[in-house]
Amino acid sequence: MVRVCLLAGVVGVSVVSMTRLVPVRAVVGSRVSDTHGKEGKVSHRVQAESGTRYALSREWEIVGSFEDLDVSAQVTPWERPDLGPWLTERQGEWDALVWAKVDRAFRSAKDCADVAHWAEENHKLLVFTDDGITLDYREGAGSSFGNELAKVFLMLASIFAEMELKRIKARVAGAHAHLRKTDRWAGGQPPYGYRIVDRPGGGRTLEPDPVTSQAVLYMGELLVRGLSQWMVAVALEAAGFDTPATHVFRNRGEGYASKRKAVPSNHWNASSVGKILRSPATMGLKLVGRSVAARKVARDARGLPIRIAAPWLGVVYCDRCGDRLYRQENHARNGRVYEYYRCVRKSGKPACRGQSFKGEQVGAAVQALVERLGGLAMTVHRFVPGEDHTEQLNHVVQAMRDLRSEKRRGLYEYPGGAEEYSEALEVLVNERRRLAALPQRPAAWVEVETGQTFADAWAQADQDHRRQILIGLKARLYLAPTTEGWHLPTELTTGLQTISPTPSLAC
Repeated sequence: MVRVCLLAGVVGVSVVSMTRLVPVRAVVGSRVSDTHGKEGKVSHRVQAESGTRYALSREWEIVGSFEDLDVSAQVTPWERPDLGPWLTERQGEWDALVWAKVDRAFRSAKDCADVAHWAEENHKLLVFTDDGITLDYREGAGSSFGNELAKVFLMLASIFAEMELKRIKARVAGAHAHLRKTDRWAGGQPPYGYRIVDRPGGGRTLEPDPVTSQAVLYMGELLVRGLSQWMVAVALEAAGFDTPATHVFRNRGEGYASKRKAVPSNHWNASSVGKILRSPATMGLKLVGRSVAARKVARDARGLPIRIAAPWLGVVYCDRCGDRLYRQENHARNGRVYEYYRCVRKSGKPACRGQSFKGEQVGAAVQALVERLGGLAMTVHRFVPGEDHTEQLNHVVQAMRDLRSEKRRGLYEYPGGAEEYSEALEVLVNERRRLAALPQRPAAWVEVETGQTFADAWAQADQDHRRQILIGLKARLYLAPTTEGWHLPTELTTGLQTISPTPSLAC
């Protein structure tokens, strides 16, 4: 940004003498648009120190301060939370308003002109310490020419600040437009089931969250089993999974901003379950939009949906540290795209050196595993209702007790009563025998073969479903620079005992 204060120094604008019999009452202020970044966390303190140092060096009396944090300069000064009152009901309490820089006060030439005009009408002193600009409209302040020249430099500085803001907006808009066409995460709260992580090659991206992704998988499993959304919601509460709002609140970081003071309700409802399961994000697609309602599927330069998850995320792992490998794309100048899977750095864990694999190498290893699993019989979870006749038996037994009690009380002592009693008792005895002979078993989920082999299911599935098939089988590929191997759970290994092993990979 061009520093107009240098211009003021060249032309020799004199600063009006500040010596007064009555001490100048000063208000020192600062403004920061975003306090979440590293610079934003200290910027307001630096601004305040500069203004305070300036006021004390002139023996001014500091009667107050204002600090507008996370407030855009596009908000007019009169509408800012901290500054606004000093320009309205508290304007009689001070003489000088001190900022560090012009762009901390204004990003609009109109706002600058309005405040300068207001200062002139109300006989106030405006100071911008780091830019060397002083506008003194106090009664008896001295030369009006000096003020007019200072106003010119102030207006120039505000114009430059406004131009800079427009450039920043254009850069941000361009960056977001580019990010929307990649798998990089532009910012905001991630969809339920994901978390924000460092992206190989720079920036941030999303990966399945270890906790909430399990909740999503649990929802899908229950829905496939035939449970309603309401029943799924009840099951989620019983299993102890946090709702999206509660999860965000419990895991809020330094940049989390919310009006909530207490943990939100952890009650799941059918509507929330339905929204999560129907969301394209649950299917691994990137969404863009300023709000949940406005979010839509992001598309790349070819118009195709952008997938957040790598094709084999959760399937391929680092053989050295056991962590997932993450996909990275490198775009060459000739237009070619090179795909790699790498072990990446995470909080508390460095990246494993040398653990980088070309996309075709990973694809070949996956294909070898697929061939190994080809003859595996595919199964599905199926609910088998239980069979329990205990309650019916209890009713019959109680009816027999009641009948005998009536007999003892002489209620059947009439002509034909004995025969009627015997017939009724015989009916109950036969019903008791029938119920006792029926099978008794609890309800259960069982694995039932679908009639398909793994090879059949693989041939009919798209890329994302293929990944889900391997994850569902808990099959993992552990890759190393010279060898590849897989890890299969015990139940899957048992099913493969009759299948001939592939010599290229070791189990």
